[in-house]
Amino acid sequence: MDRSPSGGAAQQVGAPPAEASPRPAAPPIPTPKGGAPRVLILFSDTGGGHRAAARALTDALKLLDPSCVVTVADPLISQGPTVVRRLASLYSPMIRRSRTAWGAVYHSSNTKPTFAAIRAIFGPGVRKAIADLLTEHDPDVVLSVHPLLNQISHQAIQKSGRPRALMTVITDLVDFHRGWTFSKADLVVAPTELARKVALRRRVPADRVKLLGLPVDLRFRPPAPGEKHALRRRYGIDETRFTVLVMGGAAGVGNMLKHVRVLAWEPHQWQVVAVCGRNEMLRRRLARLQFATPTLVLGFVDFMPELMRASDVIVTKAGPGAIAEALATGVPVLITGFLPGQESPNVDFVVEAGFGAFTPREEELLDEVRVLAEGGPTWQEMSRKAAEMAHPYASSDIARECLLLAARYRASGQTRR
Repeated sequence: MDRSPSGGAAQQVGAPPAEASPRPAAPPIPTPKGGAPRVLILFSDTGGGHRAAARALTDALKLLDPSCVVTVADPLISQGPTVVRRLASLYSPMIRRSRTAWGAVYHSSNTKPTFAAIRAIFGPGVRKAIADLLTEHDPDVVLSVHPLLNQISHQAIQKSGRPRALMTVITDLVDFHRGWTFSKADLVVAPTELARKVALRRRVPADRVKLLGLPVDLRFRPPAPGEKHALRRRYGIDETRFTVLVMGGAAGVGNMLKHVRVLAWEPHQWQVVAVCGRNEMLRRRLARLQFATPTLVLGFVDFMPELMRASDVIVTKAGPGAIAEALATGVPVLITGFLPGQESPNVDFVVEAGFGAFTPREEELLDEVRVLAEGGPTWQEMSRKAAEMAHPYASSDIARECLLLAARYRASGQTRR
């Protein structure tokens, strides 16, 4: 779900982070001489995944070094030129109304000539927005979690008057837009081994690519002994029933109505938790229905980590953030659909890794849940594979690399002054 900075002006973050996992805290990074480290995180509100990654990294940076000054900004929609804002804001309506159209846009933009043309047309206005942010906040590291901002950020840094690091954190799992892999970045963070190999094929130097995982909120972790039942008591659902969490991201998309109905209309041995996000119309429709299987219907929540720990299986589309959150929690995933383009390879990734299944048809979803609810070898094996594939502390690992870059570049900047 969307737990990330809201849109609007760039935000400096100094509040304490959300409660993290019980893993022993990493040693704090020492504050560099000359002042606190300063990090500018660039994202765009084109889907909740970029925003959630920005928030997870902000929390991790503040956890490792409370003195760190973190600024989060959206130079496409919030600070960009009017024409760029309008075009970027079409992403969410497009994926809701015509995923086929989005697939055509994605693939046509993912060629060298088209991507170069996009940068030539829209780059100057976005570059100016980033340059203004560099002047105002003077970061040591520019950390990008969006594919359209990497080369433009490098150009702005080159003209900013002092050395700064450029760090790219890829938020797609397997294959991704060519904009992610910019060979002049100081560090490119890959979420999976498959993604690392793609970055190397695209000529990012091997010493500049690190496999650290996809950043998720540090509250996503496996349940402690007895915690799953305790959380179910907290949310008023049966402690002993197999629990299916159906979700559609912050926007509540992905045919959730059909999926909840097929799982809950007739009486079954499991129970369903449906999280509709900001889709209030969907929440009201589901709340009016009388299901034979116990069903809890929720709107937008800020306790998704707790809901995942209370659940036995996740039903969702193939968004990279939801998959990474489920992995960090050690919960199997049933994929019901995908967004053409960047999400297509995620289906094969989930199935081939063995921690989930692809269930695009209603009868397939029902059959798979029925098998998993028996609690036999299938569910146990998927859960084990999820735990093996997880990078639950990716946010902390990425934040540590960012702070090390900040220390190096801040020292360099002090020397030049």
